[in-house]
Amino acid sequence: MAAIPAEQPQGMSVGFSDQARLRSDKLRAAVVVAQLARAHSIRTLAAGGPMFAQLGLVSPRVSPTAIVLVEPIHQLHLVLALEGVGWSRISPGHIRGLLPPVFTRVVHPDLVCPLDIYDLLPGFYAAPAQVFELFWSRRVELQISGIVVPAFDRVSTVLVAGHDQLGALARDRRAESQIAYFVSMFRTSLTPAEQAALVQLVTDVRGIEPLRPFLTTIGVPVGEITLPSEIYCQVRLVLESVSDPLIFAVSLFEARPGRRKAGFVRILRNNPRRVVRALLASPRSFVIVARSRARHQRQQQARPPHE
Repeated sequence: MAAIPAEQPQGMSVGFSDQARLRSDKLRAAVVVAQLARAHSIRTLAAGGPMFAQLGLVSPRVSPTAIVLVEPIHQLHLVLALEGVGWSRISPGHIRGLLPPVFTRVVHPDLVCPLDIYDLLPGFYAAPAQVFELFWSRRVELQISGIVVPAFDRVSTVLVAGHDQLGALARDRRAESQIAYFVSMFRTSLTPAEQAALVQLVTDVRGIEPLRPFLTTIGVPVGEITLPSEIYCQVRLVLESVSDPLIFAVSLFEARPGRRKAGFVRILRNNPRRVVRALLASPRSFVIVARSRARHQRQQQARPPHE
């Protein structure tokens, strides 16, 4: 079940380019995940570069990885299922900071690209299970190599790409130069109905913070600041309950470094008493956050396989 499918690009020789091989392997990974997920009753959504072409969109960048979003409760179940058919977990070396990673990376010897399995999108502050349901309700079913692959629709694809390039996953100031690109994609590639749906979806997933520059540019009122929900912070920190200091900490740690000061000022202006109490408790909160990676690792090792 879910063997790696043979390469099937038409009209290409064995020596086709590295980029073509990368695109081909990412599609093959999407097919494998769809087959395996269906066999194990796991819901997944394919995302990333190859899906853009399938949906008639232009990808903002060439990603070296295949990407899938999995229903949060089944993230480890999918990883274990993939390990059962020849995939292996590896550590993504570039992940820094105190908070746990939001994806698990697996590789297969027959594919040139790793597969990143997300169960949470940082900065989408609604409950992770609710975020998945919202994207799942909008899914499209793509035919790839004769296999039905559930995937993000056009609206969700543009939204998540903007999140990746402009928000919580953006790694440097070059992200700012991408705003014009996403504004152009929003205005020229999406219909008026899709544009309205994207703005509503940002609100529904509570994704204002990572997309704040983009939303401001297209004229959407964004208010002062959006704080993470308690459930989001519980999942993010691997805790059964969270307090104000931890909610503020997650908000600030997930903000891009250049926005943290402004974020703190906005939080202070809107919640002065809560911030004072949080500052008094900050030493203990820092320790709790600092230990979140270890808790996440234990969770990944302790959860039983999906039956």
